[in-house]
Amino acid sequence: MIDEADRTPLVEVPVVRIDRLLEEQRRQAELIQQLRDQIAVLEGEKARPKFKPSGMEQQTEPGSANSDAGAGDATG
Repeated sequence: MIDEADRTPLVEVPVVRIDRLLEEQRRQAELIQQLRDQIAVLEGEKARPKFKPSGMEQQTEPGSANSDAGAGDATG
């Protein structure tokens, strides 16, 4: 990383350009992979598998029986 004191306009311009080029390269790599997958399908090969979400991201319904487990009338 470049220190703030060293970030003159002469330095900032190439840094911004490099960031843009890296982002463009990332998008191109994704597109190339999609095209390779499409070519594989057209040639009769299997494309990379698409994984289904595990469902762990889903939140439980408020007021469900499990959400209140362990709360309430416990005397100890």
